[in-house]
Amino acid sequence: MEEIDVRGKTCPDPLKEVAARLAAAPQGTQFKVITDDYTCYLMLRRLAALNDVKILGTEEGDLFVLLLER
Repeated sequence: MEEIDVRGKTCPDPLKEVAARLAAAPQGTQFKVITDDYTCYLMLRRLAALNDVKILGTEEGDLFVLLLER
């Protein structure tokens, strides 16, 4: 599982970074995306939904984690 850590960054930069990594990855690649920005977390969930990326799991707390599969 590849990790994409975008803590400390505000959207749209993390969104662009994650979108680029997803687009470049082969089908079936899994990612763990970590952010500390709730708005960014919501936008990343939306990005996944719009691009047919599976959300395998989420964690919400001090950090927000998305487990994604392209």
